Amino acid sequence: MVEDICFHLTDLVQNSIAAGSTDIHLEILESEKQNILVVEISDNGRGMDMETLKKVQDPFFTTKSFKKVGLGIPLFKATAQACHGDFAIRSDMNRGTEVKASMQRSHPDCPPLGNLPETVLGLLVSLDAINLQFSYRCDRGDFSISSSAIRRQIGTLHFSHPEVYNFLREYIRSGLGQIMA
Repeated sequence: MVEDICFHLTDLVQNSIAAGSTDIHLEILESEKQNILVVEISDNGRGMDMETLKKVQDPFFTTKSFKKVGLGIPLFKATAQACHGDFAIRSDMNRGTEVKASMQRSHPDCPPLGNLPETVLGLLVSLDAINLQFSYRCDRGDFSISSSAIRRQIGTLHFSHPEVYNFLREYIRSGLGQIMA
């Protein structure tokens, strides 16, 4: 198991980038009422053939030449299954990949979300050239942010520009802080 869900988010986004994605959608649903935590990520990367799709769930398989194991997907799957949830991965060559995990939120092995505002901020800033669409829904409301919408507002400034960065940090903290339990 891992320390928090944000670890999985970061790992999944890194996988999308390694697959050449230019558009990544990251969605989280957290509901106390439904006792569920769902994490979905989809991208428009290279995708995987059927053989690779089967192997990617094996911890001793990786497509990265600098590593001997690929623990990200298998750990995410194990976390979901250990928390009385489900895991699914779907991929189409030259169209992208979708990963979805659901977990029983109250399960004692369900990891906490972690520092979601800082994780989202870090992803947005580090992926300035990629369109990242993030959404979080819970019983108290929803929050979403899109790097393409931000780019329309800031023009040629980089997301790491101090004024942009500080605005994003406050916007994300405030938006998620108002609805997260």
